[in-house]
Amino acid sequence: MGYIQYGSPFLQTGKGCAESEGGSGCIKKQGGKYVILNNKKGGVWKGGFSSEAEAKKVLAAYHANS
Repeated sequence: MGYIQYGSPFLQTGKGCAESEGGSGCIKKQGGKYVILNNKKGGVWKGGFSSEAEAKKVLAAYHANS
């Protein structure tokens, strides 16, 4: 079984994804879990969510407080 190095500079997925997906956020399934991708720098912002709904709640809370 492989692993994902979330802090790797080579993991640039997510850059600009909020705009390209209609502003729905950058939530993707990776390795059986959901992660929120960093829209500005690429890579993973937060990960380890068991469902897409859980990730959306965290993303919504972040946007409500920023």
